Amino acid sequence: MRLAIMQPYFMPYIGYWQLIAAVDRMIVLDDVAFIRRGWINRNRILVAGAPHRFSLPVRQASQNRPINEIELASDPSWWQRFRSTLAQSYRRAPFYEETQAFLEPIVSNGRGPLLPFLLRSISTVATHLEIDTPVLTSSAIDPERRSRGQERILALCANAGAAEYLNLPGGRALYDPVLFRQSGTELRFLVPRERPYPQIGGGWSPWLSIIDLLMHLGRQATRAELARCDIETPLADQRS
Repeated sequence: MRLAIMQPYFMPYIGYWQLIAAVDRMIVLDDVAFIRRGWINRNRILVAGAPHRFSLPVRQASQNRPINEIELASDPSWWQRFRSTLAQSYRRAPFYEETQAFLEPIVSNGRGPLLPFLLRSISTVATHLEIDTPVLTSSAIDPERRSRGQERILALCANAGAAEYLNLPGGRALYDPVLFRQSGTELRFLVPRERPYPQIGGGWSPWLSIIDLLMHLGRQATRAELARCDIETPLADQRS
């Protein structure tokens, strides 16, 4: 069984969806510390042809609190501004109408606890891209949370009976393939292939939110992008 374990993010880049599509099961780390100024509630889209970072409004956000205790701020005006930004930035994109209609149920429910909102958005995008991988939470699988960091990942892999743990390239600096192999799980990395596509403004900005890909390529072509990746096996401990 091939397993992925990641924090939940709002509308992450294509690599996140390639990862979910490539595994048999996905575990969302919901009981780890919320990272301020991280990617959990932030991402990038194009505004005036250049990358622009946006942040979901959250309240009482602290790195001393786990993700599943964070709340979305009650700020209807933020969501209206976000809609307006998308319209101004992408109204000439080939698949603006299709993508705007798809996003509206997500945007219109931006309130309450952050985690359920993120899980709903992940599920909605996965369904849109015809990804049927089961998504579970770490708090449900390992409520006692006896370990942290790499040891926690190894424990979750063992609990799930994973023969293979698949991670994105950023994990190379975090995980030791020797320890994984000794524990009975093979560590591998999914590496997205960068493929430029026509963007409004005529430039090229890679690894933006999945929103940008859907606006420019549409659902079917974005689904095809799920296969544009490589699976690599580290030969030894490559952490630096």
